[in-house]
Parts: sequence; structure tokens; C-alpha cells
Amino acid sequence: MKGVDRILAAIGIENIVEALSSKNLNWANFHTLLLQIFEKRIEDIGPADVMQNYKENRFSTVAESDQRKMIGIDGLLYEVVPDYFSAIELSPVNPVGANSALTTLNPKVVLPTIRNVEVIGDSSMALAVECAHRRRLIRTTKESSEVHLATSHRALRIQNFPKNSGLTSHFRAFALASAARDVAGLNKFELDSLSAHIEIWINFLMRSPDIGYEAKDLSVAISDIRIVQKLISDGRISREEVIRRAKDKTLRLFDVCSIDLPDQIDNARDISVAHPELETYIRELQFTEKQMIEPLRNKYPSVHFYFDLTRCSGIGYYSGLCYKLTAHNATGDRYQLAGGGACDWTRKLLNSKREHLITSGFGTEMFSKLFSKEA
Repeated sequence: MKGVDRILAAIGIENIVEALSSKNLNWANFHTLLLQIFEKRIEDIGPADVMQNYKENRFSTVAESDQRKMIGIDGLLYEVVPDYFSAIELSPVNPVGANSALTTLNPKVVLPTIRNVEVIGDSSMALAVECAHRRRLIRTTKESSEVHLATSHRALRIQNFPKNSGLTSHFRAFALASAARDVAGLNKFELDSLSAHIEIWINFLMRSPDIGYEAKDLSVAISDIRIVQKLISDGRISREEVIRRAKDKTLRLFDVCSIDLPDQIDNARDISVAHPELETYIRELQFTEKQMIEPLRNKYPSVHFYFDLTRCSGIGYYSGLCYKLTAHNATGDRYQLAGGGACDWTRKLLNSKREHLITSGFGTEMFSKLFSKEA
């Protein structure tokens, strides 16, 4: 708040933030006030200011990608997406507060507007809201009625991305979401949906040379985000240390916690269950290997499937099983292209613990830039 305090001191109004955020000021009146302020602020803006702002504003500049190539990528993806997925076109905006209401992620990564909406920074979250809406509209005794959605959408995020990461402030990505009540038990819906999402990405990558791209040495890492969450809640490691671990690839989390387990392992059946606090999650990974990973290995023998037991990225986003797909490009560099997992967003939106949701995303714009055969 130091920056805000400095601004308030400069304009000579100390309590304006508290006044404008008070519940006594309803949303409608809040918007009216902001609109009036914006009208006043833009009165003196001229064409030269527009050009200068366009030059300097990283949110409004055009993408570097070739739209014809992006259409080709989306077209091939829709060829491999099963017909039971509904292909939808998202609005550019989400209800305001969706990010902070559903996750513990920093709300500052999305761009709010003055109209009670925020620019979509995560297509998967927007699909989740639509899944919840469709699940609520289902008027049938078949509670297992499933919703499967797919979309290609340009998202915008406020945070700065590292140079040479292939990431930009606004970017196009292909997203999937599958939602239902898992009446069969044993996480059948979640495992079936995770498998279907992963297969879509693999099938696309295997056909991508047909449109001028190539991804080599595909790897899929399976994790359960609850393992690290358990270590944090038990006081074995702090959240700050976990954040540092996510940035420091050489740090072995289990060593820090004095747990005799590998951070990564090819076969979940080889994981020791000698640690009672983690036994539930380890046995679920072993069940996942038997029910989902082994069939995928048989179907895609060239893809490396393994288990990342200490995955940190995704805490506060995923609620259980999750995955990430990486590959080498023509220059030998490895990038993450896709990821997804179980989220509890439809449970929150529909206030029902029986709701299950799997979301996934594929960075199509990064793929178009970094995985060309001609690279």
C-alpha cells in the first residue's frame, strides 16, 4: 500500500480507498462514479496521445503471431477434439472477482474494468463458469449428465513475463473443460476426462508436422498437488520455501522435509508408502497409474509418462491430480506446452461437493512461435 499512500498524500485525500470500497457504495453507484471520472480523464486525450499510448502499452499492441497460422493450429486441434465437446466462443470478459473467488492466486494478474467485469486472463476459468451454468440448467434425473467444452481464446494477464520465455501479456490458448457429478465413484469421471484431455494434445502434436510444426520427446508428468499442500499444512515446510523451490530447480523438496522419497519417479507402484501422512495421495497415484497411465503408455509408447511428487506450481489453482506436457522443439529446447488437472471451481460455484471439474490448456501461440519445423 506504500504506493497508494504516496498517491493519496499527493492529492490530499486520505480515506478515498476506504470510502470507495465501502459496502455502503453499491456496485451500480460505484460504476457511475468511475464512469464520470474516466469521462473527465479522457477529455484532453488527443490523437497524438493515442499513438504514444499504443506504442508504450504492452496490453494493446498486436501479437507477433501470424493469424493464418493460428487458424491452422486451431483447425487441427478441432479435428482431434472428440465430437462430444461443444466448441464455444467466449466473451472477452468474466464476472469481476472470478479469479479471487475461485482460487488463492493473486487477483492482480487479471485486468479489471469499471463495468463489473474483468478481462479474461484464464480461458479455463471462463469455461468453468460456463460449465457451472450449464450444469445448473440441466433439468433431468440423470445427475451424471456431463458437460464438455472447448475453445480457442486470447487471454490477457498483467504480470511481466521473463524474456525468452515465449510468454507475452496477451496470448492465444486452446482450453478444455469437463464437468459432471462422479456418481460412479473411484474418481472415474476425473480419470476419464484427464485421459481424454491428454490424448487430445498428444494426437494434435503427432499430427502437427502436417501443418509445419514438430514437437519431439513428449513427456507427461502426473502429480497430486495435495502432497505439497499437506507438507505445508503440517508445518514441514513453509509456503515461502515452496515458492523458492519452484524457482530453484536444484532444490529437492523431500530432502528439505527429511522424507525418503524421490521427487520424481517413472512408476508409481515403486513409491514407498512408509509415510502415513502421504499414504492416501501415494495410493491414489498408484491407482491412477493402473487405471489411466498404463493404458496411455500402451497407446502412446513413444511418450514418457512419469510422476512428479513434489510439484509446487498450481497450488491454489488445482485441487488434486494434475499434469503438465512438455516437448523439445527443433533447436532442442524443452518447453511446457499443455497442462491441466482437477479444480474445485464448480463445487464452489454450485455449492456441491459432488461436482467434479477437469480443466486443461494448450499454449497455441507459444507453440506457433517456438515449434516450427523451420526453427
